[in-house]
Amino acid sequence: AMQYVTLGGYAGTGKTTLIAKLRIKLNEIDKKLKVGFASYTGKAARVLHRKIREEKALYKQDSVGTIHSLIYSPILNDNEEIVGWKTKDAIDRDLIIIDEASMVDGIIWQNLLSYRIPIIVVGDHGQLPPIQGTFNLMQKPNLLLEHIHRQAEDNPIIAVSIQARIKGSIDPGRYSQRTTTLALKLNT
Repeated sequence: AMQYVTLGGYAGTGKTTLIAKLRIKLNEIDKKLKVGFASYTGKAARVLHRKIREEKALYKQDSVGTIHSLIYSPILNDNEEIVGWKTKDAIDRDLIIIDEASMVDGIIWQNLLSYRIPIIVVGDHGQLPPIQGTFNLMQKPNLLLEHIHRQAEDNPIIAVSIQARIKGSIDPGRYSQRTTTLALKLNT
């Protein structure tokens, strides 16, 4: 059986809303289930925390934080300064949900898998992969969300991004009342 499933979606396709609805459903099945929500950066973790809370999908036994705070412990020297990180022996979670997963590199991914806990991996498959190595967790997601809900479809930024993604170029033209004429050819 697969230990993880990947869910890819562009900005505004409803990834976080879907995670929240899933968490609510899981709570109906098992009130004791402990979910660890995690993101690569502190800022992403704070955004995730706010959204999950707004959807009323955060339960008292859940945690939200960085991947590092979930699976690593600091290694301290004699002066109590952090000199490195080691993986925790165990983590008290039944399910891990990783958001902004395009940032996760191969080493961190192997460390996450080592706990043998089911993982739901969520990210924007249109974003660039991690800087280190060739690892790209969001290369071929198992599930894809492609319809943008959050901003109006006629939002000029969304219109331009869809055009760039599909055609590899953006047609010259006025995309809104406020912008100057835009003509741009992307290198493909």
